[in-house]
Amino acid sequence: MKLTNIILILFTGFTFILTSCTEEEPTIVPDVYVNFSINLDLPQYNSLRSIQNSIIEPNRGYDDNGVIIYRYSHEEFIAFDATCPQHINNSVAVTLNEEGTAGKATCPHCKTTYSFFNFGQADNGYPLKRYQTTFQGSFVQVSN
Repeated sequence: MKLTNIILILFTGFTFILTSCTEEEPTIVPDVYVNFSINLDLPQYNSLRSIQNSIIEPNRGYDDNGVIIYRYSHEEFIAFDATCPQHINNSVAVTLNEEGTAGKATCPHCKTTYSFFNFGQADNGYPLKRYQTTFQGSFVQVSN
C-alpha cells in the first residue's frame, strides 16, 4: 500500500473521530409537548403571508410563554419557544421587535436579542429552543 493511501485513510479516520465527538447544544428550555397547526387563511395569521414576518402563538410551549412562528422563505417556516433561555428560572417570554427590525425578538428582562433569520441565535448566550415545522397548503404544523 502506498504511503499516500495510508495518509489518506488516517486523515479520513481522524476527521471522522473529531467530528463525531462534538457535544450537542445543551437543552436550556425544558421539553414540553407541542403539537398544533395554524391555518394561514385565518385573519390573525395574515402577517405570515410575507417572508420574514412572525407571530407569537400564545399559551403554547414552555410555561405557556408562547411559540413564535417565523416565515423564513416562501416554503419554509421556523418555530421557536418564546421562553428566554438566558434565565430559565424566571420563565420570561421574549417579545417581537417592532417594524424596522423584522425577524428579531428581545427579552424584556435581560435585553438579549434573538435573530430568527439566524435560527434563533442570541446576540450573546443560548439560542431560542426550536420546534419542527411542516408546511402544506395553507397549514403550518408545529411539533416536537
